Amino acid sequence: MLGEEPGDIRKADAYHQNRDKKMNLIRKTAVAVLAAAALTGIGAGVASAAPAAHLGSETQQDIRFFNASPYQMFVAKVDGGAAPAIRGIQPGQSLTVPASALAQNGMSGQLEVAEYDYSQGITDIDAIKTTGYQPGATPCAPIPGRSNAPEMGCLVQTPNVLAGESGPMQISIWTTNPKHNGVPTNFDANTGDKVAMGNLLDGLATINPSFVTFDPDVDTVNWGYGKQAQAGPAVWNCGTDVANEQIGGGATHEEATNVTGTFTITQGIKLFDTVDTSISASISVGHTWTNSTTDTYNIGENIPAHNVGWLGSIPSTESVSGTVTATSTPGYPIVFSNITFTEPGLNKANNPALDYQYVPHARAMTPDEINTYCVANNAADTTGHNNVVTGGTVPDVTAGAAK
Repeated sequence: MLGEEPGDIRKADAYHQNRDKKMNLIRKTAVAVLAAAALTGIGAGVASAAPAAHLGSETQQDIRFFNASPYQMFVAKVDGGAAPAIRGIQPGQSLTVPASALAQNGMSGQLEVAEYDYSQGITDIDAIKTTGYQPGATPCAPIPGRSNAPEMGCLVQTPNVLAGESGPMQISIWTTNPKHNGVPTNFDANTGDKVAMGNLLDGLATINPSFVTFDPDVDTVNWGYGKQAQAGPAVWNCGTDVANEQIGGGATHEEATNVTGTFTITQGIKLFDTVDTSISASISVGHTWTNSTTDTYNIGENIPAHNVGWLGSIPSTESVSGTVTATSTPGYPIVFSNITFTEPGLNKANNPALDYQYVPHARAMTPDEINTYCVANNAADTTGHNNVVTGGTVPDVTAGAAK
C-alpha cells in the first residue's frame, strides 16, 4: 500500500515547494443524478412506487437486507410470513442473501420483508418486487393486489454497474409504526453495519437531501493524514542508464466517511453535499468543505535503468465526527451516532505548504512490465526520449524495491 512503508514520507524541500506547485479545489460530479420529485413521499410504506417506465432488469441479484427499524426483521416468500425463510436480522444489522438462495426459497423476483416484535403485537409486512429496478434508489415496488403495511418504510437500492458500482442490491426497512411515534431509532456506527448504514443514508439523500441532516460535534475535530495517491503518470525507464525525469502531476483525494457504502459513485455525492454544508457552517470557519481536492506537483528524479518511477501525494486531513439523522417521515427519526467525515488537503496549522506531502518512488520493473512498456512495436511503446515511456499507473507499489 502506498505510503505505508517505514520512511516513505518525505516533505518536499523549499525548492520543490516553490517549483511548479499549484492547487485546485474541484467538486466531484456524480455519474448520474438519480433523485426525482415523484419519489419524495418515501417513508409511508411502499405507497409511492417506481413508475413502470423506470423498471429495469428482471434478473434477480444478490440482496443485502438491512434492518433500520427498532424491531427484528424477517424475509419470506410471498404469503409465507407464518414461516419465514430468514428471521432474526437485528436492528442496525444486515444479511446478504445470494440470488441462488432466494430462488431456492421461492423468493426470486418477489418476497416479503417485515419488522416484528411479537411481545408488542407488531408485525408489519410488505410484499415487494425484487427485480425490474433501474440503477439508483427508489421506494420498494409493491406486489399488485397485496396488502402492504403503511407502518413501515422500504427502500431499494440497485448498483449502477456502468458507473463502476458492484452488487449486491440493498433493501432497507425502517419503522413508521404509531407505537414508535416520536421516539428516535438509535444506531451506533461503531457497532452497526457501516456499509449498509452508508448505503441507506446515501439513498435517502439522493431521493431528497432534506431527509438527511448532520450535527457535527465541535469537540471531535481530529487531524491526520489520508491515503497516498499516485500523482500523474508513471515513468518507465527502458534504457540501460539512469534517467533524470520529471515525475508527478495531478492527484485527486476524495472525502471519506466511516460509513462508506457501495453506491457512493452515484448516490454518496448527495450525502456528502448535505454534510459538507453543515460542516462548513459550523466547524471550518472561512473554508468550504468539498467532496474532493486535486493537487498538482512535479519534481525531477533519477530513475535507474529498467525501473519505474512515480510520485505519491499524501494529503493532510481534518476529521469531524457527529450524528446523522434520517427523517423521511416526520416523527420517525433514525439517528446514527459516531459518524465521521474526513476532508483531505487541510492541516491544523492552516499552512498551505503542509496540505500535501510528496513521496518519490522507484522500483525495478517486473518481466511483464518490461514486455509491456519496453518491447518495440507494443501498443504501450510510446517512447518519448532516451528510451523513457511515460504513462499509466503502478498497481502494486510493494513489488520490488521502493524508496
